[in-house]
Parts: sequence; structure tokens; C-alpha cells
Amino acid sequence: MKRLVLVLLCALSLAGCSKTVAEILGDLGGNSGNAGSGTSREDNAVKLNKEMRYYNDYLGISYRIPKNWWLYEVNDENFSETKGDITDDVSMDIAYGDFGTYNYSNVWLMTFGNLEKSITDNHLGFDLDARFVKGAENITSFMKYFEEFMLEPTEEEDYSLTNSEQLTINGKAFELRDYLVDRKEDDYQIITLSCQIKEGYFFNIIVDYWPENKKAKQAIIDSVSKSIEFY
Repeated sequence: MKRLVLVLLCALSLAGCSKTVAEILGDLGGNSGNAGSGTSREDNAVKLNKEMRYYNDYLGISYRIPKNWWLYEVNDENFSETKGDITDDVSMDIAYGDFGTYNYSNVWLMTFGNLEKSITDNHLGFDLDARFVKGAENITSFMKYFEEFMLEPTEEEDYSLTNSEQLTINGKAFELRDYLVDRKEDDYQIITLSCQIKEGYFFNIIVDYWPENKKAKQAIIDSVSKSIEFY
């Protein structure tokens, strides 16, 4: 997951053109095949010329991506443009793994952001996934796993929690956490929004932004509130 967050920063230099939904899915490979294959997200990102909404009926999630935002990748094995396509976990692209005493499965969904210019202070990059963690019975135990596994420090950077709060978005209780990422070159912030969407499954939104963007936190909450639906 650290790799996912860091490549969002790399996407600051994106450039692209407006394309149709079909062209976008074609460029992005239509699934997670691009992820980790050596093809960087900035190479295949495209700017949306219309609002796009995706559905996953098994998870009960719908998410809207605003017009003029950049779409890096979408896993259409986990998200569909048509409601009713993804109705069970058999058809989903799920990665399984172990970390310490944790057994987990990861359902990667999509990445996108409003990355107009390489020097903008308004940079927001969104990463969406869902996870099943064996033994995580509630959001508190899931966040313990999240911090141990997904925010492991490296030699180049370290994470510190700067804020933690609970909020309700469209009827779901979310845990919001704000982290400062301390790096040698420049620091940046990460906001995580996590909730339990069904028994055993936890939904994550990870958003990175520059600390100079003082309006980012509220902009992130507003964007998620307008975009996500649970059903």
C-alpha cells in the first residue's frame, strides 16, 4: 500500500486528453493488470470528459468520479459501470496474503485525482480498496492492522498521526486519520477514511495532499460525501 500512496505523488506530472468511457477502460487495461507490471500510472492516466460512476453490488458500494478529474486505473473485475454486474466474490479479483498474525484479502478498486498541474497546491490523489482481515471484528481492530501493515516506515520516510476522529458519511461510521509523512526532500499528508461495509470487509479511501493545501481536509470529506453511496 505504501507503493500505492507514493505513486500518487508521482502522478503530479500527468498530462492527457478527454476520452470516452470505453477508450478509458481500454487504455487502462480494464483490470488490475497494469498494477505492479512496470507501467507507471502517469503513463496511462486520462482526464474524464464526463462524470463516471462505478458499482459493486457484493460490497454494496457505488462511487462517482467527477468530470475533469484524472483516472489512473480501475479494476473492472471489482467495479462495474453497470449496477448488478458484481454480485458475488467469485467474480472479484481478490489478492490473499499474510502479515504477521494477520490473514487478509485485498480487493483493489481504483485510483484517481484532480491533478491539473505539477506545482498545484490543490493536488488530491485518491486510492480505493476493500479488505477482509481475519480476526478484525470492528473498525478499531482493523485500524490496528492498518497501521502495522499499511503504514510501515522506511529508511526514506516516517509516518506520524496528527489527527484522529470519527464521522458519519451517508449513514456509515468512518474512522478518519491524518498522517504526516516525513521525508528528506519534502513532507506530505495522508488522510485515510475507513469503515466496515459488511461482516469482515473494511473499505478504505487513502488520499494524499500537500500540507500547504489548508482546505484539503474539508475538500476530501466533501468529495467523498458527494461521491460514495452504500446500498
